[in-house]
Amino acid sequence: MRVAAGRGLAWVALLGLLLAPARTFGVDADGAIADGGQFFSPEALSEAGDIIRSIQSLYDRDVRVETYPEVPPHLRGDLERDGREKFYDDWLNRRARQMNVQGVFVLVTRTPARVQVGVDKATGRRAFPVDDREALRDALAAAFHNGRYDQGLLDGLRFVKQRLDENTSRDRSGSVPVVGDWN
Repeated sequence: MRVAAGRGLAWVALLGLLLAPARTFGVDADGAIADGGQFFSPEALSEAGDIIRSIQSLYDRDVRVETYPEVPPHLRGDLERDGREKFYDDWLNRRARQMNVQGVFVLVTRTPARVQVGVDKATGRRAFPVDDREALRDALAAAFHNGRYDQGLLDGLRFVKQRLDENTSRDRSGSVPVVGDWN
């Protein structure tokens, strides 16, 4: 009888979790940061949201940041089969297309530790070229490796804004054509 009652309580608890409102981890008001890996403080997320909205307003470019505690179970076979480089590149490009990101996309996992940065083709032509993408990835990876998640995020977003400003200053409009083509 106790075993059956224990199972019944477990099912009730599980049902309660399934029916409870989904817990979102650090998603800013615009949905530009999904911090499922819980890297960032609420204050950093708020400030980051402000920077991202400014980038969107000034340059008509998106910045999307997604963090995960680990590679989702349904993708682990792909990681083993494809290797880290191809797997993370494919995952980032797939997510960017799904989210219709027209700009910069940052994907971070805690285990294994990884920072992947991608840019759609239109933005990568001049507004945020390969050198900028690599510099952003290296800066984020260094900050995160040292446990400076909030500072790394904010400095990284400021870097994106600065480079967009410098690279598009010749275009009086401050924007680039929207194509949204990902690899």
